[in-house]
Amino acid sequence: MASRISPSVYDGTTGGTEHGGRRTHVIQLLRDAKEPLSVEDVSNEVGIHINTARFHLESLVDAGLATREAEVRSRPGRRRILYTGTLPNQTHERAQGYRLLATILTAAIAAHYPDTGDDMYEIGQEWGRYLTSRPAPFEVFDEAEIDKRVVDKLDALWFAPELQQVPVPQLLLHNCPFMESAHQAPDVVCQLHVGMINGSLGELRSSQRVVKLAPQIEPHLCRAWLGPTPDQSLTSVPLQLPDDPYATDM
Repeated sequence: MASRISPSVYDGTTGGTEHGGRRTHVIQLLRDAKEPLSVEDVSNEVGIHINTARFHLESLVDAGLATREAEVRSRPGRRRILYTGTLPNQTHERAQGYRLLATILTAAIAAHYPDTGDDMYEIGQEWGRYLTSRPAPFEVFDEAEIDKRVVDKLDALWFAPELQQVPVPQLLLHNCPFMESAHQAPDVVCQLHVGMINGSLGELRSSQRVVKLAPQIEPHLCRAWLGPTPDQSLTSVPLQLPDDPYATDM
């Protein structure tokens, strides 16, 4: 049996802790706000205790996913500390280093292997299976539980996912951690990511797979359509690129 990643390897920068989902919510809130937010603002919006909000905000600052500054005010009184999200720009030096590495590797793969979509999809499937806790023998999860587990995993990886069931099952990804690289070479990055999702669904014995992906239909939105498992294994997933003149909802 393949070994699983120990929780001790997580450093809080990927959301891979028990706080991952909440932190993804907080960073979305910071990113979408028109002005910096205070601890009180985040506490009220997310519905958590003010000390919990401060803990998440400071953890995001330590990870380079948010910045803090003192409020500028002319009247007397204690100045509030205000927070701003750094995703998707990722201005932190460490995040910039990883983003540059991802961009270089993506460009190299795309240049030397122009038809690599099938290979990246297969690699993504392998990693999706590896990163998913497999059910015990004869254990069967219903689709609702599988959906929750996959969404939680994507949440921990900073994709800010949302599952919709109407008009057809769709997975909305409100953030791509490698947006620039994905825009540059969707056959590399997007096929890898959708392969990971389908690998996870397969490991959980789901009857569904991502059957089509529309990357970056908005600056911070990708849409994946879910459908019945095909009779034959997919070698890749059709990509509906933003400039597709036949782009329509399924």
